[in-house]
Amino acid sequence: METTLNELVFELMELRRAFIKDTDPLSKRIVIDWVQSQRARLLKQKFDKPFSSIDDNYVQSLGAIEMEKVSSNELSIVDYTYMYRTAEDIPLTIESLSGNGTFTRIGPADRLAEHYTIKPYKEAIASGYGKFNTNAIYAFVLGPRVYLTSKSGIHLGVKYLDIRGVFQNPIIAARVSDATWDYNDNYPINKEIIDQLKVLIINEKFGLTLVQPEDKTDNKEDNPESNANVQKRQA
Repeated sequence: METTLNELVFELMELRRAFIKDTDPLSKRIVIDWVQSQRARLLKQKFDKPFSSIDDNYVQSLGAIEMEKVSSNELSIVDYTYMYRTAEDIPLTIESLSGNGTFTRIGPADRLAEHYTIKPYKEAIASGYGKFNTNAIYAFVLGPRVYLTSKSGIHLGVKYLDIRGVFQNPIIAARVSDATWDYNDNYPINKEIIDQLKVLIINEKFGLTLVQPEDKTDNKEDNPESNANVQKRQA
């Protein structure tokens, strides 16, 4: 089931209005920033766990990204005359323990074609010297760009890249491939993260605390004293 950013923000703002009876205005932009930062925080924690996997609900495609030729002198590399890199900056992905970010695919624009091996910068430029990997293309991220390299120079024929991953700022990533994207379009998140995200924002930003209703009756039935599960935090 798809979720939009407007839906998330509306639910949080309504919840705050229901439990905090004040006249202080709450900017929608602030709540959006909270959603974005808490999503990135939770996904970073999730991906840092051993054997974690990436749910497709978090993944975004940047579409076909044009490549440009760049002198290898810019990278202090003497083995090549030219390298290829993305012609535009690529949004930051969620950090990963591997140091390669959380890209799920960097490959030809034809998604049926095999993707490229993603390596850290120093490993990528030192790869491809074996008997069987001369024509292998390696991708690495340096600064805000994605670069391609290969021993044989076959990477110089790649005109567009298909880049997919889990990005720190989904709004920026969405608008790379679709400039018309707005807050009513799908937001890359799933129910597990939504529930955790709401709790964090309620606790840390709204000054509210989620509590479970307490059953103080001794009748062996579930009779909570109150049906509210949110209370105002005591100063």
